[in-house]
Formats: sequence, structure tokens, C-alpha cells
Amino acid sequence: MKRLCSLPLAGWLAVIVLAGLAAPALSAPEGLVVQAQLIWGTNDPQSPDPKHRDIGPELSAKLKASAFRWKNYFEVKRHVASIPTNETKTLIMSDLCKVEIKSLGGDMVEIKLFGEGKPLATRKEKLAVDWPLIMAGDAKNDTAWMVVIRKAAPNAKLETVRAN
Repeated sequence: MKRLCSLPLAGWLAVIVLAGLAAPALSAPEGLVVQAQLIWGTNDPQSPDPKHRDIGPELSAKLKASAFRWKNYFEVKRHVASIPTNETKTLIMSDLCKVEIKSLGGDMVEIKLFGEGKPLATRKEKLAVDWPLIMAGDAKNDTAWMVVIRKAAPNAKLETVRAN
């Protein structure tokens, strides 16, 4: 009789242990954590805005290796956001620039770039670990602006960004 009574208890214990092991996997958020930077490119040695920061040698080298050929690049604004699969978040990069990012599952995203309230470009791509996705718009006075999007570093501080 004792053996029959201990069997259900052992069964319940096994269910509880398995549920505890599966809980982290079930509660882990699906989606993607992205970093978006609004970058200004110029041949001038420094930005006229002291709030702008240098983007660093690694990203600068990648931009110079692409179609962008300015001597200096400065970060105007940065956002880090978690985007659940099949949701879209809008990142306001400046008064004139915003980007909508939709996580399509895995590393796939759909990105819509807006300048002065008008849609400029839409792209669907897989975010690569070693190369940023770059979208740009027209600028004046031999300068450029671009939004650089990539997977966020694991230690990046998340922001609260509204979903569309």
C-alpha cells in the first residue's frame, strides 16, 4: 500500500521538476534586441553640436568600407529596444527622422525609414552579427545622415519604446 501511495507523489515531483526546468524556456521572450544609431557623416574634423559623439574606429571603418566616404562620423542619437516577434516598434531618431522595426522571427527584420514624415525606404533583411544594416537619406552641404541598425550587445541597456 505504501508503494502505491508513494508512486503518485513521485510522479507529481517529476512533473514539478520538469515544469521548473521548462519554465525559463517558456518565459524567455521571443524576438530581437536591436540597437539603432542616427549617424551624421561629414568631412569636417568635428561636429558643430557638442552633444554628438564620435562613433569609434570599428563602425567608422565599416562605414568607410561601404558606399559612405566621409572622413568623420558622429552619433546623434542611439536607441536600444527589444522587439517581440511579429511586433513593430517605432524609434524616434530626431525631429525629422524615425524608423519602424518589425521583428519577423529569428534575426529577420523589416525596417521602414522615414525622413521629414515621408517614407524613404523599406528593407527586409537578416541582421548579421558582424555587419550593420545601414539606411540613409539625403543631406545638404556635402554631409550625410544614416541610421545604423544591428543586434544590440548583450549588456546594452534596454529602453521602453512603444509598439505600433
